[in-house]
Amino acid sequence: MCLKWNNSYFCKSCLEKINFEPSFHCLLCEKRLDFNSKCSLHSRLIRKIISFGVYEENKLKEIIIMAKEFGYREVFKDLGRKMGERIINLNLKDYQLSFVPLHYKKFLLRGFNQSEELTKGINEILNLEIFDGLEKIKETKDQTELNFEERKNNLKGAFALNKKPPEKIILVDDIKTTGSTLLEIAKILKENGTKEIIALTILR
Repeated sequence: MCLKWNNSYFCKSCLEKINFEPSFHCLLCEKRLDFNSKCSLHSRLIRKIISFGVYEENKLKEIIIMAKEFGYREVFKDLGRKMGERIINLNLKDYQLSFVPLHYKKFLLRGFNQSEELTKGINEILNLEIFDGLEKIKETKDQTELNFEERKNNLKGAFALNKKPPEKIILVDDIKTTGSTLLEIAKILKENGTKEIIALTILR
């Protein structure tokens, strides 16, 4: 990726080279699904995850890390538009988009929320309502630095809602690692009336 400036941080040639084909999986056991199916064991909180590649096998991970570190927010808008183009033919008209929130200290440090920028890009294509009622109210450690037990406790009480959520939500994040963040948010949404949640990430 050259990251040449062309009204964004991806030049047209780079965007065309990204092989963005959606795949559908169970968030927990990675069972391959199609859009209309769900895992019989693990779909209570999140029906499925839609993603476009595996983190360890995809060169995009380097771009994502660099974009977050150096404040290239337009990278996420570009990727969001690309994601939207690849899922526009799915039956998503009854869903609202939402995004994993950042704690305000992290937001101030980075200057933007990459998941929110992705959501904005996606919505330029899908034209759905965006639910912005999720908040991160507790500062937490990076999940990748913790063991399994620490991860479970790290996110307890970290998220809250400031208004009633819709019944169907597409929950957007840049990368799914352990899935703990998505599941913790899904619990709060389900407890407050959301009936169905689909996770949507660049990589998993």
